[in-house]
Amino acid sequence: MIPTFQRPRLLKRAIVSALEQQGVPLKVCIFDNASGDDTSAVVASLAAGDPRLRYHCHDHNLGATANFEFGFNSIDTPFFSVLSDDDYLLPGFYKRAIDDLCRHPDAMFWAGLTLTMDERGNIWNARGAGWMREGLFTPPEGLMPLMHGMCPIWTGIMFRRELLELVGLPDREALGPSDLDFILRIAMRFPYLLYKVPAAAFTLNSASFSATEPLSSFWPGWKKMFRNLESNQALDDAFKAPALVALHEDAKRMLFRRGANALAQGRYEFAREAADALTADYGQAARPRVLRGIAALCEWSALAQRAYASAYRFTERWIVRSRVGLKARYAEFVRPA
Repeated sequence: MIPTFQRPRLLKRAIVSALEQQGVPLKVCIFDNASGDDTSAVVASLAAGDPRLRYHCHDHNLGATANFEFGFNSIDTPFFSVLSDDDYLLPGFYKRAIDDLCRHPDAMFWAGLTLTMDERGNIWNARGAGWMREGLFTPPEGLMPLMHGMCPIWTGIMFRRELLELVGLPDREALGPSDLDFILRIAMRFPYLLYKVPAAAFTLNSASFSATEPLSSFWPGWKKMFRNLESNQALDDAFKAPALVALHEDAKRMLFRRGANALAQGRYEFAREAADALTADYGQAARPRVLRGIAALCEWSALAQRAYASAYRFTERWIVRSRVGLKARYAEFVRPA
């Protein structure tokens, strides 16, 4: 399932990476949110030589959430994966995932490593490399291994179709983190599989909605995710309490990091809103003061803004250089658009 909007060049890479999966029968279904560009031509050129490719173009833009839901409601295969149009799959993902899921019929999803890359092909992270162990995880113990930034990105997950009846679609009220909420809701109730096998590549796209969205597009979604966890009747309080603590700790770090990143982009209002959330929802003082102080200084002085942005980008480059081991280990999986 590949929802898309106005990214024909990147979409081609995503489609080809799916069609190249070996050892399994598959359909690659494109859901075009009325792009009105070369998207249909790109898909047609690929579909001409491959009947496994299906294409649906809406007659008007439904919005990203409705397009995703349309795609989910169209799934009719026993297994499925979700691929964004600027990401791509790695060789062997589908075969390994389905073989393992067939050996573990109770497991509702299989997750492998997802390489996080920027648009220049620099590898920032291998999500899943820090998992304490591999194999089968069962509820309720299986929830905590997904906390503290350890939850797999759904680009590298193979799901069973039946869970859409058992759990439902991703919660549209969870907004930006609806994918994380979806995975956690599954893990609260069903077994799943984790393996440190490279499965997919996720692109840190500076022009994507997730990189430019306002705080209001995702922070209320985090709060909905907290409520979903709190109200889940399948989870005993002995497991629910530490999971909520861990999820709130993740949220605090996320708010501060996004605020700091927004400052480098000159998005001062976002940084102040992140500071306000840290104060109002968590009673923090030091981190909000840092964000507000830098925002005020950068607004007052263009030189300060340039200095902060330069320091922030230097730190990013240092992080990339410090992870040369990732590049050496996974360089073969970097695919240009």
